[in-house]
Amino acid sequence: MLRKSKPEFIKFSAACNVGLLAAALLLFSAGSAGARVDAAKAFRISTDTLATPGAQHASQVEPDAAASGSTIVSAFQVGRFFDGGAGAIGFATSLNGGRTWRSGLLPALTTSTAPPGTAARATDAAVAFDAVHRRWLVESLTLSQDSTAVVISGSTDGLAWEPPVTAISLARPQRGAEDTNLDKSWITCDNGATSPFVGHCYIAYTDFGQSGIASIGVQSTSDGGLTWSAPSFVRVSVSVPGVQPVVRPDGQLVLVFLDEPNSLFAVRSDDGGVTFSDREQIATVRAQQRRLRPELLRVFPLPSAGVDGGGSVYVAWSDCRFRSGCTANDIVVSHSTTTGWTTPRRVLVSGLGRTATHILPGLAVDPTTRGTRARLAVTFYTLRAAGCAPANCLLDVRMATSASAGARWSAAPRLNARAMRFAWLPDTGSGHMVGDYFATEFAGNRAVGIFAMALAPRNGRLNQAMHAAVRTFG
Repeated sequence: MLRKSKPEFIKFSAACNVGLLAAALLLFSAGSAGARVDAAKAFRISTDTLATPGAQHASQVEPDAAASGSTIVSAFQVGRFFDGGAGAIGFATSLNGGRTWRSGLLPALTTSTAPPGTAARATDAAVAFDAVHRRWLVESLTLSQDSTAVVISGSTDGLAWEPPVTAISLARPQRGAEDTNLDKSWITCDNGATSPFVGHCYIAYTDFGQSGIASIGVQSTSDGGLTWSAPSFVRVSVSVPGVQPVVRPDGQLVLVFLDEPNSLFAVRSDDGGVTFSDREQIATVRAQQRRLRPELLRVFPLPSAGVDGGGSVYVAWSDCRFRSGCTANDIVVSHSTTTGWTTPRRVLVSGLGRTATHILPGLAVDPTTRGTRARLAVTFYTLRAAGCAPANCLLDVRMATSASAGARWSAAPRLNARAMRFAWLPDTGSGHMVGDYFATEFAGNRAVGIFAMALAPRNGRLNQAMHAAVRTFG
């Protein structure tokens, strides 16, 4: 759900302007213990069975996920609308490390769910697990005729979901169909055994309601998502900061976000999200980008973040710094140190020509590992040619892993058997859509990627669904 007031594209540098920025519970089982990324296997974990008037069916986009032990819970949009949001928020849950899945729709959220909610649409779903209260939390951004709200759905098992609780609701500015005073919401929980704030969970989002000035709003809960604090704010300049809140084992809350001048930044809170430090620069973003047009692919160079067991914060994004002339993007990763942030390293993808561009990363960091042995996994998309004509563009999804804190990466084989074409994806005013972010999680020694994958439309309907792939370490 993107505001009309946000820019057509994010201007990072003149050298980079030539490139791509570009209802009841339904049970479904898929996959097997032997499904491996190495064999380029992806298996479907959910599908869109809705018929919401005006939405593009069948389409599922933009997953997030969280894991605890062998349980993985993901959430995503179902039935994407052209002008923002979706008919419902779906979930897919695995209780055995990604081997089998059960899926359905979050209840009482939108008018398309059973039982129905009051909102017409929902978007920007993200997932967290509160280990103290033993609750799974999915935050969603809901869009009604007169208001936009960040709401939280709770569950004790990731399968049966309670009606949502509203954390914040703001009146819509009524300037156009896509306008909203809230956008790009996210959630995380503090599960650190020695943290003074263990059992606190945090939501972060873009707030345009502060006299028309963009800010990151942050709220917290200490009772499993039943009640939420008043917001604290961090000022930003861009309208799509893509904030990623993460919590270190010692309880420090870190916000990673995109802002001017052309950079990723972090701010820290040591008092449970009440106040924040001055911003520190992580890195300059040098993204190859095209203007956001309906015939192209919708891509923002937003960050994806995670934390290892020692408290190092890892950030991944798409960047052209390793390509002469900024002709295409790589996925790059930086992490925090005691003195700052490391120089970005790229996830090297072999076997492709120099024109291939890598975008839309979803990063996972294994919280049971640390230091030079931190295990990472990243799921991302590849356009085989950065400057392709829209009718000829070929889109793949890939997954790479590292057991050396990003110093070395595995091969990143293609997960889709057949390249995706833009015409197979739902349309938006800012481009064909698979999503603005994606999910990768660790469940024991298994890295699980969750992503939108499309096949050719059939019987007048799209054929885009949620899929997963697994790589086993060791």
